[in-house]
Amino acid sequence: MFDLSSEYYYPTPYAASPLLPLILLAMAGQKHSPDTTTDISEEYDYIVVGAGSAGSVVASRLSEKGCVTVLLLEAGKSPPQLTDLPVINRYFTKTDLDWNFQTVAQENAGMGLINKTFTLSAGKAIGGSSIINGLQSARGNRKDYDNWAAQGATGWSYEEVLPYFKKLENNTDPEFVRNGYHGINGPVTMSRPKYDSELKIAVAKAAKQMGYDFTDSNGPQQKGFYDLQATMRNGQRCSAAKAYLVPNENKENLDIVKNAFVTKIIIEDRQARGVEVDLNGISRKVTARREVILSAGTINSAKLLMLSGIGPKEELQKHKIPVVADLPVGRNLQDHFGSMLNFELSDKIEPFSQKIRKEANIWEYINSKAGVLTSVYGVSTIAFLNTFGTNDTNDYPEFELYFGEGAQEVVKHQFMISNPYHKAIYEPYKEKPFYWCLCQILHPKGRGYVALRSSDPYDSPIIDPKYFSHPDDIKIVVAGMKKCKEIGKSEPLVEIGSKLFSTVYPGCENTVGDDDKNFRCMARSILITSNHQVGTVKMGDPKDPSTVLDPQLRVKTIRNLRVVDASVMPNSLSGNTNVPTMMIGEKASDMIKESIHCNSDNELNA
Repeated sequence: MFDLSSEYYYPTPYAASPLLPLILLAMAGQKHSPDTTTDISEEYDYIVVGAGSAGSVVASRLSEKGCVTVLLLEAGKSPPQLTDLPVINRYFTKTDLDWNFQTVAQENAGMGLINKTFTLSAGKAIGGSSIINGLQSARGNRKDYDNWAAQGATGWSYEEVLPYFKKLENNTDPEFVRNGYHGINGPVTMSRPKYDSELKIAVAKAAKQMGYDFTDSNGPQQKGFYDLQATMRNGQRCSAAKAYLVPNENKENLDIVKNAFVTKIIIEDRQARGVEVDLNGISRKVTARREVILSAGTINSAKLLMLSGIGPKEELQKHKIPVVADLPVGRNLQDHFGSMLNFELSDKIEPFSQKIRKEANIWEYINSKAGVLTSVYGVSTIAFLNTFGTNDTNDYPEFELYFGEGAQEVVKHQFMISNPYHKAIYEPYKEKPFYWCLCQILHPKGRGYVALRSSDPYDSPIIDPKYFSHPDDIKIVVAGMKKCKEIGKSEPLVEIGSKLFSTVYPGCENTVGDDDKNFRCMARSILITSNHQVGTVKMGDPKDPSTVLDPQLRVKTIRNLRVVDASVMPNSLSGNTNVPTMMIGEKASDMIKESIHCNSDNELNA
């Protein structure tokens, strides 16, 4: 039933555990990845490129129309069953389930990182980033979507997208459903992790003492502390693949193909005709009778458009690519990023890396799908807050705080921290339990770009997020770090041993004692991306020269070509991007289906 060699292959805490087969058996009741095929036709009505958070939605929804055929192409493979275990998502980044994009060296950030570069993770598997992400269910703020609409993305206001958030959702927590903002019949299960850590309980007490609301941040009010829900079904990850593709895997009009690397969109007479794809090492051309739908993600969708002749003219000419449409593809790159404060905890609290390996905790998961293994890698609480704290009545948060139990192994291997910095900051605490509070800016003003390295589709693109290129961005991150410190020094946190690390970041010695200067120095030294890249294929008013797509997500001046993924977002959201990307897939599917008229539809309406 399981390919054990694949499960042992990844560097998870359970690869060497004698309980691994029992963990897998406990999860066997939920099929996490659909059956795929290698037998494909030469022609389909719709070709969807990328089986991630948007592509899985689009392919499954289009296949509901029985009179059309759909081909879903994914460059990655079927993921191992262990990706269903929420607590270990970070152990699958930087593996073959991840595109492992590298940024160029940053001018204003990353002084404490190896080569001042960042690794940007994006899922390379059936299910895409929904296989390796942090599972948090956060939609953003109503103003985000109203701002999109005001900029010319007609049809994308909050009132117009809310039905799609409800449509995709199967919310299992009645107290959330009660406010009318949630769905209960959708394919994506949302639930709270069954794990209340010492940290979570203390943060909740501190928030209440400080006058903050504990709220459903996906409901009528976003600002406040959020007892987070995750894309989780009975203690297991509910990825886009599990939610949308597995129930439709046996449809005769849907072919799902893995290890299919699309190298080019075929465009003739300003019309998308199909794709060129390397399928298990063999180059194929597949024709699309109706549309090619690009759902390859914020980096790869931009790259593939440029390889196909759609992009900034000077960029394409540099690589001798014939210009089909001179459009600002790859511009407007935005990301959520931030910096964190580390706090030691009482020695009475078990270090997180020990908790997740403890045999009793593994058995708790095997027997009841509860406990620390359902944790979304230690993150117990998130908060959406403003610089002015409880006195600010504006329900439009500037930053997001994450409170998470820390593990040295993740810090060392995931954040690209250089040895001198890691040794100076973390080495003295290597045996101690600790937690971190990460402040993530929600609306960065800096804008980066994605560009081609060459005309070779296998070359990774040039990515420059330009972190801290706008002076206002670091002010927001520092304000959030101050809030982390304030909460970390509160009585409920002090009771569990909360105490700021006393270690000093190299190069920041002269700033100690001045939080403004010290936190600014720390943020420039070690910055962490949340991998929420958006914006490189911007939608909006077709007359706006900064847009690539119209509000129906059609590429301007090119027929039969759409882009449906996070790249279409004009601006970053006040929250995580996975669920909003699935919402975009739902809304886009309805737009596309408006042009599909099957005989069976007429029979149903008769």
